[in-house]
Amino acid sequence: MQAGTGPDSAEQGEVARLRAEVAALRAQRAPGDEPRSGGRWRSIVSVVLIALGCLTLIPATAAVWLQSVVTDTDRYVDTVGPLAEDSDVQAAVTNRITNEIFTRLDVAQIVDEAAQLLAEQGARPRVTASLQGLAQPIAGGVEDWMHGQIATIVASDAFATAWEEANRTAHDSLVAVLTGRTADSGLVVRDDTVSIQLEPLITHVKDALVGAGFTLAGQIPAVDAEFVLFQSDGITTAKSGFRAVDQLGTWLPILAVTLIAAGVLVARNRRRALVAAGAGTAVAMLVIGIALAVVRPLYLESLPTTVNSDAAAAVFDQVVTFLRTTLRTVLVVGLIVALVALLTGPSTQAVALRRGIAGMGARADQRGWRTGPVATWLHGHKRAVEIAVVIAGALALVFWSYPTPAVVLSIAVAAIVLVIVVEIFGATPGQVPPAPG
Repeated sequence: MQAGTGPDSAEQGEVARLRAEVAALRAQRAPGDEPRSGGRWRSIVSVVLIALGCLTLIPATAAVWLQSVVTDTDRYVDTVGPLAEDSDVQAAVTNRITNEIFTRLDVAQIVDEAAQLLAEQGARPRVTASLQGLAQPIAGGVEDWMHGQIATIVASDAFATAWEEANRTAHDSLVAVLTGRTADSGLVVRDDTVSIQLEPLITHVKDALVGAGFTLAGQIPAVDAEFVLFQSDGITTAKSGFRAVDQLGTWLPILAVTLIAAGVLVARNRRRALVAAGAGTAVAMLVIGIALAVVRPLYLESLPTTVNSDAAAAVFDQVVTFLRTTLRTVLVVGLIVALVALLTGPSTQAVALRRGIAGMGARADQRGWRTGPVATWLHGHKRAVEIAVVIAGALALVFWSYPTPAVVLSIAVAAIVLVIVVEIFGATPGQVPPAPG
């Protein structure tokens, strides 16, 4: 009899536990606790709030990107600075500077004047006539040579530094134009075109040519020319609506997060609501990515023939670089939220994972790792510590100026590892979650 007492007691205990779980589930689904119609309305409201929040994320992400690029000088320079190293942009700038210089520097006329001066000083007519006949070939040769010299200068590190300085100075002007302030800087917004003044860059080229021994470059007059950075019919509209966008860049993200959070709190099943919120966030970012892919060729096709299309494509890609980084980052956050919510659910895979963690805890018991003062303290504060870890990870993302997908993944992995460690060392010794079934 005694030999069978142990198993019978274990079976009775298991039956009692299962009955208790069934009773608890019935109590949760009892009609008196929550009216069926009320539960349905909560689900509907939750879906609407989460959907609105995810839709709001689309303009919110664009507004935050626009706000950061326009109002943050360092961010703006980081955006347009690399354009100085793009070969298509270098070629376009080289051609523009060369054309502007030779529009004001008539080499053929200078050669002709030199021939006349020689004639006045008694040079033979045949010499002066030959020199005048060579005026155009000499002018062409000088232009080709100078074009090559300018291309070398434009590709240099010194020019890249000058480009960054010119854009840093120009940034204030862009903010001034879009916000209604006045500023004296190198960026010109005229009608539907945003351009950067080439005068400081041409001065840099002029000094470099003179320093290289080409003294004729000293006769280049002051050049008031511009290089088009961006051209679109929407600039006038952007100017009139920028103030509103600047405000929306602050409030739209708050509104989006508030709507999503409210939808999760209202939901009957908050875990499923978190899964939907994370997935919806990822989908919203995919929509922005698709929109960029559609807008790019449309924008390039709308440019006038006078604009270098390769350079314009390079400018477009560089300008939206940080927008692409932002949407990828938010997409990763959404996927992580959805994944974590799934892993805390009742699915077979989620329960198996939690049992695996509990199994590691059992092995820690065998080695006596959960008997020290730290483990004892964690037994009573496990949930608080896990919440603190999650909050710390969230704050790290909030206060990180411009987190990248790699940063988000690193913080998420670190937080998950810490939570698993707390689960292992903070659980009650011998505690193992029931098998799925």
